[in-house]
Amino acid sequence: MRKKKPHQAAGLEAWQEAGVKGRIQKKPCGTYSYIKKMSKGALVPAVVEVFLLEVRELAKSFPEQKQRQRRWFTPEAAASAVSEPELKALIAGLNQYGGLKPALPATS
Repeated sequence: MRKKKPHQAAGLEAWQEAGVKGRIQKKPCGTYSYIKKMSKGALVPAVVEVFLLEVRELAKSFPEQKQRQRRWFTPEAAASAVSEPELKALIAGLNQYGGLKPALPATS
């Protein structure tokens, strides 16, 4: 998404993948890295910036709804549900952000 700022791209991804819209912070709350498996099987290192989004809209239908299952987690349960160690640590530390509601959208 070359013409979008990172937080705008993150907001668009949240809409496409989970059907959520809201107020997104302009600065990332952290980053994590992992090895991404591409469609043809190639493995590519990826670094991901994570942005907090205050959910204000939850759509019944969204672009990737047939590929995803939307579920809500507390930060603790979300940290337990992911396999990437850096992302696990980042999610576990989210309680340091004031006003964070105790649920995060997740898709699989």
